[in-house]
Amino acid sequence: MTGKTHAAAGLLVGTAVALHFELDIFKTVTSMVIAGIASIFPDICHTRSKIGRKLWLLSWIIKHLFGHRTLTHSILFIAMIYGLLYVIHTPIYYMISIICGMLSHVILDMLTPRGVHLLFPLPIRVRFPIHFKTGGLVDLSLATTFSILTIYMLFDEGFKYVLESMLHYK
Repeated sequence: MTGKTHAAAGLLVGTAVALHFELDIFKTVTSMVIAGIASIFPDICHTRSKIGRKLWLLSWIIKHLFGHRTLTHSILFIAMIYGLLYVIHTPIYYMISIICGMLSHVILDMLTPRGVHLLFPLPIRVRFPIHFKTGGLVDLSLATTFSILTIYMLFDEGFKYVLESMLHYK
């Protein structure tokens, strides 16, 4: 999947977490932003990814030590990040935003032909039986769908208010 699709999924996850915990506007935006960043973070192992270009030295080191879609796309890596977040006493809503943002990335990459090394260090690639080409129509459709769902979730009450006002207008 492309970075745009991963980021759109992350924003959706962050929005869902914020609504679940009924966060204020500042914490909602923070939840969305950190989930969006977390959703592209596993591609730190790819030096040409958006995050890989920003943190090029770290990206280069990870790529040469582990390869692409191995450690950073695994349950082990997500568990390590969870452990770090726990140790630094991250609020639960931010922790869930980050972990679910990263999980969304891994799940979406499991929809590609190459899959991921979910059980790293075991050399087993995991992918779904149905898979799609990165950058193809399904990828674009998913990004669009995630974006529309995020907007709907954010403005659901406003949409209802406007519709009710229009329907009850005399």
